Amino acid sequence: MSSRVTPNALVIASLVVTTVAFTLLLGLGGWEYYRAPVGTRGYLPEHAWLRPSGIIGLPLGIAGAASMLSTLPYAVRKRWRLLARLGALKGWLEVHIFFGIVGPLLVTFHTSFKFNGLISVGYWLMMTVWASGFVGRYLYVRIPKSIRGAELTREDVAGQLDAARARIAEASLPPVVRDELDAFAHASGQPGRVPGALDLFLGELRVRVRLAMLRRELRRANVDVALVHDAVALAAERAAVERRLAHLQRTKHFFELWHVFHRPLVYALFVIVAVHVGIALYLGYARIWAGTS
Repeated sequence: MSSRVTPNALVIASLVVTTVAFTLLLGLGGWEYYRAPVGTRGYLPEHAWLRPSGIIGLPLGIAGAASMLSTLPYAVRKRWRLLARLGALKGWLEVHIFFGIVGPLLVTFHTSFKFNGLISVGYWLMMTVWASGFVGRYLYVRIPKSIRGAELTREDVAGQLDAARARIAEASLPPVVRDELDAFAHASGQPGRVPGALDLFLGELRVRVRLAMLRRELRRANVDVALVHDAVALAAERAAVERRLAHLQRTKHFFELWHVFHRPLVYALFVIVAVHVGIALYLGYARIWAGTS
């Protein structure tokens, strides 16, 4: 059975992001503060809270940096075999995704939307890493895996495809349903055809459209609703496995290229964050926030 990343991390991160944004923008006056010219913000009462070294702004930066650091254990878990027993890899990935989404938001509000110098370079580097993370996740979930997150071989996926075809062959389906399933399989692609790179990103959308058409054709044929659901589920399973088998090597290749692009950006980002934190401590922003100077 292949393993896909569940939407829990994305859903929870979206809720956290929405809550933080609404609290800062509407509850704490951030909407007016962030829209005000930089030169006049010092006259606003929110400046003491929302500026980067403010009562709220500085903790946002600390929390954002901590969130970004919290994305690193996933990379360690992937490479250290000694940690293989500490939960399934997909669980670690969900933690990685959660902090990878929440961290940039916290850092964005920490900057109070004021970018200059090294901060500007670091911020846009962070956003590039953030955006590339979605591409990496898209590729990752399309590499077939076991229930513990280990990548499957071509033989493993071929076995899954044979099992899916066997389930369809053994199912008690009327001739009209089998005809529609055969038509769907033919429209989805010929077995053995080498798909193009563009199909890796758009092929799934095409399959979903064809599944909707299959469902519509079966309903037009007055097939029982429950049988329509089962037939479409079987067709979707077979189509998904066929796509994974066809794209297995290509997906792994793109994922390796993505790592070549993503990793150096992450390293550079953490170097800039370390420099920024060092400068902030040297200039005494933390002491100002603590009210000790």
